[in-house]
Amino acid sequence: MGKGNKIWKLKTEEMDFGSYSFEIIKKKIKHIYFRIDPSKKKIMVSAPDRIDPETLNKAIESKKDWIFKQVKKNKVVRPDPVKAYVTGEQLLFKGESYDLHVLYQKTHPMVFITEKHRIQLIVPCGNDVYDREKMILGWYRKELKQSIKINIARWEPLIGVKVNDFGVRKMKTRWGSCNTTAGRIWLNLALIKLADPFLEYVIVHEMVHLLERRHNTRFKAFMDQFIPDWRNLKKELNRFAL
Repeated sequence: MGKGNKIWKLKTEEMDFGSYSFEIIKKKIKHIYFRIDPSKKKIMVSAPDRIDPETLNKAIESKKDWIFKQVKKNKVVRPDPVKAYVTGEQLLFKGESYDLHVLYQKTHPMVFITEKHRIQLIVPCGNDVYDREKMILGWYRKELKQSIKINIARWEPLIGVKVNDFGVRKMKTRWGSCNTTAGRIWLNLALIKLADPFLEYVIVHEMVHLLERRHNTRFKAFMDQFIPDWRNLKKELNRFAL
């Protein structure tokens, strides 16, 4: 963190990113990567471990406009209201809004969608908001994993890659990620709230990284081939809060 502050003061002290500060992370990599972490108010810069300050400062300067844009965008994002998971609340599932209906019974807890277009949550008496949240998130996770399996099975022969493993987890700054060495992809649990085309786009995006690690011309050509409308999907996806 000390090196990050020194580099920041050398060339970019006149730039104002509000409450955001830089964190320089040196790794054994060849390129420089930027990431915004709204939860920590950090501008994360991953850089080669032997990079010199002048080169890094030039890279930061070149990304100035992008950083301003990302910081500004994250300032206007509003988090979802805290839910109590009680009857009458609205829950999102695959791009649609459902009324939640909680039923208290002495039976095995379960979650399902009814014919009346509502999400039915059955729980035992005496449960609390954390129990109900755990049930809903567990159901979300199960449904998302099933959709991911279907998409991967469909796209593997089309893209010509093999996904060795996948997982679902909460992410604060990304919709998905790919470990190209292990052939593993991760998807954001929040994708279960969005319509199917967004999930398909993110899955294909991460699978294409098994062909091309960087977001370069080759990567974009693959995306144009597999999902011609991917740019519009990306633009729309960026409007949703993580």
